[in-house]
Amino acid sequence: MIIKQLSVGAKVRDDESGVVFLVADHNHTGYEGTALITDCAIKIAAFDAAEPDNPDSEMKEFGNNFYPDSNIHRWLNSSSEKWYKPAHEFDAAPTRANTDQGRLDIYEAPFYSKEAKYFEDYSYLDDKGFLSWFPKAFVDSLVEVRVSCFIDQEHKSHGPPNPIRILCKVFLLSGAELGCEYISVCPEGFRYGLFADGRMRACAPTPVAIKRDSGYVYNDCSLFYWLRSPAAGTRGFASIYYSDHKMATADMNMNATSQLPVRSICGIRPAMNIDSTIQVTDKPDQGGAHSFIY
Repeated sequence: MIIKQLSVGAKVRDDESGVVFLVADHNHTGYEGTALITDCAIKIAAFDAAEPDNPDSEMKEFGNNFYPDSNIHRWLNSSSEKWYKPAHEFDAAPTRANTDQGRLDIYEAPFYSKEAKYFEDYSYLDDKGFLSWFPKAFVDSLVEVRVSCFIDQEHKSHGPPNPIRILCKVFLLSGAELGCEYISVCPEGFRYGLFADGRMRACAPTPVAIKRDSGYVYNDCSLFYWLRSPAAGTRGFASIYYSDHKMATADMNMNATSQLPVRSICGIRPAMNIDSTIQVTDKPDQGGAHSFIY
C-alpha cells in the first residue's frame, strides 16, 4: 500500500534509522505530499549557539532566535558529517563552549529522583547531519517545501504580516502548525490534522536522544521541545512546547513558552513532507508501526 492510504495518526518507521514517524496530514495547506512528524524527540540540542563575535549583546551570549539562521535548521537538512556552515558573518558552531549544557529534566516518576535529571554534553558540531541517518531512497522521497518563518519587529526590519519563506526538506514545527496560533502575530502555517487532538502534542525522548542505550526503559516521560517560532516581542528567546504526558488533554492548547536558543535542554521533534506514493507495509508490526518499503 502507499502512505497516502494511511490515516492521520498512523505510525511509520524507517527500519534503517529506527525513527518512527506519525502521519500528520495529507496535502497539508501550503505543502505537498504526506506530512510526517517524529513520534518522539530524536535529539537534545540547542536551537542555536552563542556567537562570541556578534556585536549584538543578546546574540553574543544567548544565540539567534531567527530560525533560518539557526544551527538546528542546518543540522536537520544536512546529510554530511561536516554539516556546519556559517549562516552569517558572526555565526558560531554549536560546540560545548558555545552552548549552555544545563540540566535536562525528564518528566517521569519519581519526578525529583536523580534518575530523572541528566547532565550530559549535548553539543552537536561533531554529529553527522540528520539526513545521514536515513537511506538515500528515503531522503530522495522527501519533498522540498517553502516554510514560513517569523521575524520579530523588535530586532529585524521585516515583520508581520509577511513572513520569510525558506526552502527545506526538514524543519521544526511552528506554533501555528502545532495549533498554538497565539504564539506569534505572523502567519507561520496552519495546524496539522494530527493536532486536532492536543494530546498528540506531547512526546517523549528516544533513549538515544538522552544518551541511554536502546534497553533503557522510561514510563510515560516527556520533555520540552523546540518550535521554530521566536517568542513574540523578544530578541533572545525561541518558543518551546511544554510537552507533558501526565497533563495532556484533548484541548491542550496553552502549553507553549520560551527558552534561550543557546540552552541544550530541549528536544528536537522535526517535521517533513514525503512523496505520498511511497510504499509502506500493509500491516503494522507489534508496535503498531508500518515500515517504509524502498
